[in-house]
Amino acid sequence: MTDDKSLESFRSSLNANYEWPCTYPFKFIVPKEHTETVLALFADDPVRAKESSSGRFTAYTMEMHVHSCDEVIAIYQRVTQIPNVISL
Repeated sequence: MTDDKSLESFRSSLNANYEWPCTYPFKFIVPKEHTETVLALFADDPVRAKESSSGRFTAYTMEMHVHSCDEVIAIYQRVTQIPNVISL
């Protein structure tokens, strides 16, 4: 979601597939050293975690109540600022 075209495509997809407000599932693969930073963004929401077999990464699924596609996009934009985090 680095360029405007990708961002608009993602926004259109969200609006086509979700009715706002709703519970949106966020999924990330996070290196151990950035776990606390990512989890801080979802402090009040339920989080499921699954550690990789090597123990270097953890896959997190968070279900968060959001009010619009812009809220979803803002969260993804904050997470993309954290090094080496993969958004799914």
